[in-house]
Amino acid sequence: MKSRRLMIIELARSDEVLSRLLADNGHQVIYANVENGERVEPSLDVDYVKPSELANALKAMGISRLYEYQYKAYLSITGGRNTIITSGTGTGKTEAFLIPIIARALNHRREVIIYPTKALARDQESRFRALAEPLGLRVTTYDADSPSEVRRGVYDGEYSLVLTNPDMLNTAMIHVPAFRRFMATVDYVTIDEIHVYNGVLGSHMHYLIKRIRHLNPGVKFAAASATIGNPTQYFSNLVGSEVTHIEGIRGVRGELVHVMLRPIRRGKLQEVTNLVKLCIELGRKCIVFADSHWMVEVIKRMINSMGLGGKVAVHRAGLRPDERRRVEDSFKSGELQAVLATPTLELGIDIGDADFAVMATNPPSFIKYLQRAGRVGRRGQRAYVIQVLGDDPMSTYYANHPEEFYNRSPEPMFMEPNNDEVAVRHLLAMIRESAVKLSELDDYLRGLVSGLVNEGLVSIRGDRVFLTEDGLRVINSFNVIRGNGDVVVIRRKGGGLIGYREMPMAIKELHPGAIYMHGGLTYRVLELDVRHRRAIVVPEDSSELITKALYNSNPTVVNVIEESSYKGIPIRYAVLDIEEEVYGYVVKRMSSNETLGEYRLSEPIRYRFRTKGIILNMPPVNFSAVELRDLVEKGKAYHATEHVLISAGEVVANAAPTDMGGISYPTGHIVIYDSYPGGSGVTKLVMERIDKVIDIAYSIVTSCNCRDGCPRCVYSPYCGNNNRMLSRLNAIRVLEAALRGERGIDEPPPFEGSIP
Repeated sequence: MKSRRLMIIELARSDEVLSRLLADNGHQVIYANVENGERVEPSLDVDYVKPSELANALKAMGISRLYEYQYKAYLSITGGRNTIITSGTGTGKTEAFLIPIIARALNHRREVIIYPTKALARDQESRFRALAEPLGLRVTTYDADSPSEVRRGVYDGEYSLVLTNPDMLNTAMIHVPAFRRFMATVDYVTIDEIHVYNGVLGSHMHYLIKRIRHLNPGVKFAAASATIGNPTQYFSNLVGSEVTHIEGIRGVRGELVHVMLRPIRRGKLQEVTNLVKLCIELGRKCIVFADSHWMVEVIKRMINSMGLGGKVAVHRAGLRPDERRRVEDSFKSGELQAVLATPTLELGIDIGDADFAVMATNPPSFIKYLQRAGRVGRRGQRAYVIQVLGDDPMSTYYANHPEEFYNRSPEPMFMEPNNDEVAVRHLLAMIRESAVKLSELDDYLRGLVSGLVNEGLVSIRGDRVFLTEDGLRVINSFNVIRGNGDVVVIRRKGGGLIGYREMPMAIKELHPGAIYMHGGLTYRVLELDVRHRRAIVVPEDSSELITKALYNSNPTVVNVIEESSYKGIPIRYAVLDIEEEVYGYVVKRMSSNETLGEYRLSEPIRYRFRTKGIILNMPPVNFSAVELRDLVEKGKAYHATEHVLISAGEVVANAAPTDMGGISYPTGHIVIYDSYPGGSGVTKLVMERIDKVIDIAYSIVTSCNCRDGCPRCVYSPYCGNNNRMLSRLNAIRVLEAALRGERGIDEPPPFEGSIP
């Protein structure tokens, strides 16, 4: 069998891009493989589609045959079943649900299609019009930019197909009685790109569907997605009913070259910057994906310093919608050659052709890797997906197991339906929208009603639940469902709007003295008013500087939901109150990560939120006979173990680096919590797969050859005390004790809240 290195060399002989990558001694090419496009031809005659005028309209568009899975979807949806369709990029997913819902609309029914974003809905509208309008069906997009005459037409039932987004649907159902009446007449609600609705956003969609069904008990649901690990289970949980799964084909257009690189003579950000420069030199178009605002902004600053800033732009949440549209249009036209994006561009919005997808961070799931890879090579050209590893534990693991990275199956999606923060808002909205009886609610929602009565937000008369004036005020501000945290508005001194940032991340990025990056520009934060959710900034040229918050996290156990164990380690899944306190910050040099100074805030900034998480009682390990020294070494041991368990949890639960937070104690107690208010469900997955998490954590700490801790094993870029008090060697001893099955500590944890 050929070695991996020999296979890479052979591939590079006939490929200019691989050849140039291999010749660069600043990095190591760990993996390269060419994926050939799957050639599956449509096989079923379109005349099977009824009525015949629909089949004729498809022929007029050049569609004479259907894939077998498309016809199965047609039969399922026209048959009135809740249906989820999974298929690869460019394999006709949209037509798989569009054809049957148009068939139903021709029988004087109304259909709603939900896209994750307003931009994507508008981007898809022309595709719907092309098939529907020749058949006499009217199509429109209903969002905040829709003219009043279009909105009236929707309410009056003039449009057979209405495209919208979750935020608009949520707001209109709460505030517009005419829209509620329209929703009560809808035949099917189709949710495209359903793989987006993972974690907290999935919890919101679960309750949005409950509200739709409360208005319209007979409505059916369809969904389309890239391949996911548990489509039937997830969609059934989302809609609360039995569903049918239609499985499509994987599909790749042209050849896709998958490459994994590990920088060895430069930092990860410089590596990504060099790859963007290579794309520009080759005259190719490139999308860089990263899972943090901070990273895309820093890469943009580095590219600016190379004199290439005019060809590259940032696309991320927090930018104004007009800024994002300008970037999309410029990239599509060729004015821009590269876009630095957070997940905002991984969806199906048409941004034209792209040749390179550079993954600047490890995608939090294989689904997201496939989705991002699907953004390139759409003209049938050979395209490249380059995964850049860094100095972090996940990269260490995948550098040693690259085949495991690429041979994964799409993961199961997760969401936490019992998220109080989410459920309360939607419950109040449901009460506003139509009559709600206590007897029709499940036990969980009835429990929430009791709490709302105590808070004075609802009242009960007989079996009916009513909003009070206070409850009405609360629900009138529920306009955005993208997350749970309070949103901080960022303004220039003097009043100009910059953008937005969600809590609790906002207190770590917008504390006084912080350098805030936005679209390649830098600002200094003058003030953060947590109470009024407002930050004031001024432009400042800080091209070489970055800041990082210093903070503490303090948990309180509200109640234990579930108990489990790993060998001798007790594990509890619990509702937690987390108070995060930013007390200072460090200033670092961007290019070298050198710390230039550490500063204390005149007054700490605090934010408290309720979430869910796990509490592990790790085995007690003694490091010294001297009590004080032993306490210090235990602090290092469990702090490092906490970091590496979170890193391993990201691999196993397919989570992003900011999805979980952690707290450790020298006693051996470790808390790992969902970073989103209310909880996302990710730590529940970690608990369910704790055996795999501990195995990977042990592999990470034993594979590293550093002296006693570094970014490749136990350091975390999100550590609140700047990675002080960590020991890789001590963590090895803790994890070895866990693997041997030694019993966890028996003492109660040293923080508030009782655990029986």
